[in-house]
Amino acid sequence: MARFLPRLTLVFCCLVGIAGLGSRYATLATTLPDGIRASLADPDAHDGERLVFPVWFVSGVDDAEHYRISRIIKDVRVEGDSAGLSRGQTITVVGDFRAGDSTVVELRHQVHTLRPHKKALSMVGLLLGLAAVPFVLVRGRGGLSPVDPTDPPGRR
Repeated sequence: MARFLPRLTLVFCCLVGIAGLGSRYATLATTLPDGIRASLADPDAHDGERLVFPVWFVSGVDDAEHYRISRIIKDVRVEGDSAGLSRGQTITVVGDFRAGDSTVVELRHQVHTLRPHKKALSMVGLLLGLAAVPFVLVRGRGGLSPVDPTDPPGRR
């Protein structure tokens, strides 16, 4: 049991650290005045500014030339070719901000068609990792594995 507690403490500290980093990122992502957030706050100062929206979601398709994307900010209007786009797709957009109607004029976009497969693969890895935790904690190097005291020192 003496070797089990340090491992459990290490796993707990890692989980707390990951949660802390996630919280810090969420705070920065929602308050940092940069990109589209700054453009919407002061449109005239950012007119014509190049913006990049990596891995955002299509939240709506209005017509053949207009669609909306969302991630940190909901429903950013984009003017560009919406052929083949549908709600829920993952997309990266590069465009210029137009202050008159607070719209991003698309220069190019890329639909990430394999993104759902990547999410599924990540979930499989997470589940396998979680399933392995008890074995690593209990049967890992020097864990709670039984040791025969009559074994010579080289075999322990």
